[in-house]
Amino acid sequence: MDPLPAAGATLGEALQAFHLEQRARGVSPHTARAQRGDLDKLRVHAADARWTSWDVKPRTLRAFALELGQRGLDPASQARILSTVRAFFRWLFETGRLPANPASGLRNPKQAARLPAFLTEGESADLLALPAAVDFPTARLQALLELLYASGLRVSELVGLDLQDLLLAERTLRVMGKGRKERLVPFHEDAGRILEVYLDHRRALLAEKGLPPGPAVFLNQQGGRLTPTSVRTFLQKALQDTAVRSRISPHALRHSFATHLLNRGMDLRAIQELLGHASLSTTQRYTHVDLEQLSKTYDSAHPRARKSGG
Repeated sequence: MDPLPAAGATLGEALQAFHLEQRARGVSPHTARAQRGDLDKLRVHAADARWTSWDVKPRTLRAFALELGQRGLDPASQARILSTVRAFFRWLFETGRLPANPASGLRNPKQAARLPAFLTEGESADLLALPAAVDFPTARLQALLELLYASGLRVSELVGLDLQDLLLAERTLRVMGKGRKERLVPFHEDAGRILEVYLDHRRALLAEKGLPPGPAVFLNQQGGRLTPTSVRTFLQKALQDTAVRSRISPHALRHSFATHLLNRGMDLRAIQELLGHASLSTTQRYTHVDLEQLSKTYDSAHPRARKSGG
């Protein structure tokens, strides 16, 4: 597509300058590719609509947003594209390329609120009812799944654990969370027992292969640190081997951990601490309180609720 003239520069030149500045700011390659794809859609629309510059009216950008919906893009994809468009026009304005920012009022499409997936207590029990560990892979799988559900860790936090982060006597994990914030997370006795079985198999693997001892708790077969992608693969295989729903991610075990603790009466702020959330509202989105359980808790706690048998 041939660029169109725009106040002494082409539309394409402004886009290229934006991408170069983003790269200089250190955005990740993945983000840079996504931004380029998003703005390519804007550029195609601009050419089709015969824009002569980026100095357009807000209603002109709303027409572009409307076109995204008409093309059948899902609301999440539309929101991502419009977020990039807002960033681009904000940059145009802040660098003096535009006298005003026409995208300042550009809104995302409404998205249906989706509750994150989670397992029932029964499904969690089925998933964790694995055969006895007989080798390194089976011991590792048991330890991974048990700790995900016992501690509510993010997968990145789990594979990031080092041996020095295991406080086995206290049954506690030292976890480095988002923003390099450290927290201590307890785990129960069964999880501790399964973890120690895995550590025995881990030592045997390193000895058998003559590998140097590394700091990572969870290793691959070559002695390197396990990746989050591998954990997701192991979980999908475990789900297929049981009757549990297959479209569940490792993150669902984190949601399940929080939900089941809340349903059994743990304080929401305590769960917030365990999950490492900065905001209580984030923790609330993680929990799925059973309505019957919530009603029972309400009836037993509220001063004016009717007490059974009273």
